[in-house]
Amino acid sequence: MMLKNYKIKSEIKGKHILFLGAVHGNEPAGTQAMFKVIQKFAAHAINLRSGKVTFIPVCNPKAYEKEVRQIDENLNRVIQKWDSPKTYEQELACEIAAAIDDADIIIDLHSSHCPNDKPFIFSDYPDELADKICQVQNIEFILRGWPEIYAKSSDIKDLSTGDYAHKQGKTCITVECGYHHSQDSIKTAYYVIMNTLLFFDMIEGYPSQPISQKQIMMDDMIIKTHSGHLSKEYQHLDAIKKGEILAVLDDGRNIISPQDGFILLPNHNATIGSEWFYLGHML
Repeated sequence: MMLKNYKIKSEIKGKHILFLGAVHGNEPAGTQAMFKVIQKFAAHAINLRSGKVTFIPVCNPKAYEKEVRQIDENLNRVIQKWDSPKTYEQELACEIAAAIDDADIIIDLHSSHCPNDKPFIFSDYPDELADKICQVQNIEFILRGWPEIYAKSSDIKDLSTGDYAHKQGKTCITVECGYHHSQDSIKTAYYVIMNTLLFFDMIEGYPSQPISQKQIMMDDMIIKTHSGHLSKEYQHLDAIKKGEILAVLDDGRNIISPQDGFILLPNHNATIGSEWFYLGHML
């Protein structure tokens, strides 16, 4: 299997940045933004001044073609080099891992299933460079603490692009650009690409005007272990109060918020055994 990639290289040495899109096949925003930037390079509307850029617009081709999240399993939970891949996503993971090995910085572009979701950045393994890349993005919310959340759970492993990149000593951020089918999400992904290249002086131009950013620490992951429903039509980053009923189980029990903070990534259609929602607080 060979993922389609687009490589652009300058004669002047510099950083090698890898952009990933459609790790989940039903998340087209990053893909469409990448093709827009690739076309600009092809038309010489922009030119690479230094370094190297690799775009993999579609990391899960079969799922992308079917407009589904995955074929056999969540690709962003199996990123590593498998000796004997047993699923389609494990085969893809081997190629993505090799591409990460070859890069210095990885920007993984995602989108979400809720029409009102705000864009945000996962800075899972913050370092000085990752923080600077986050700061030049026109995105208000930065979430931290994902690895610590998964370290507490024996149910789900976090073999994500960020996890693999961190293990290889790379800088990586994951950007959730907004709703899958929104033009705004494509625009967000496009400006993430452009602002990152501008930050490293790899293209000419001017970055977006920086905005005031909010840092949120993720505290807990709630797995849906029994049938039930969320108590409200919660949206990602909705504020919650200590003692608030967040979910009602069919057996009559309630899940209560332990503190003031935020509900994160609520999935109203979560199945038993999957991630239902997360809790966090402002740093």
